[in-house]
Amino acid sequence: MNVDNQSQPPAAEKREYSGAALLSFILALEDSELVLKKILRDAGVDRIDPEAWYDFDWSIAIFYKIEAEVGRAALIEVGRKMIETATYPPEINSLETLLPTIGYWYALNARGPDIGTITCEFEDDHSATLDWSARGPCAIRLGILEGACARYGVKPLVEHGVDCMDRGGKTCLLHVSW
Repeated sequence: MNVDNQSQPPAAEKREYSGAALLSFILALEDSELVLKKILRDAGVDRIDPEAWYDFDWSIAIFYKIEAEVGRAALIEVGRKMIETATYPPEINSLETLLPTIGYWYALNARGPDIGTITCEFEDDHSATLDWSARGPCAIRLGILEGACARYGVKPLVEHGVDCMDRGGKTCLLHVSW
């Protein structure tokens, strides 16, 4: 019997999250070894391999677990660590060049269908709005924006729009001014 592989539907594309990006929570919680071990144990692993790709929903669930068990401030720190530990090309040398690339950076660390996006639109020389359909807790988004600003010595004002994914919305709009 001759089976034509082209007539069969393609295997469903998996949604995955980079182990390198997941390491940010380990760095953020490194001073709380017992908490860190518990979160890893509850997730069914003893470590995160930075070279591996993990199930997307499993990965996002870890972030929600950190927020539930350790608190919002810990998750903000996870977002800050994501920015602090990332490697940037030389042309990313200011907040104005970093903010529009957050969506690109996200796409390097999350893959598959329906993972969402992050877009940035500048309103003037000192403010931008980021439209975040990428899944995950809002606190991590705030940490990413705070970390991006801190990288260039800027203290931001981050305002959350009315629509919020944490409250069932389809997107989060975050306005950042500096």
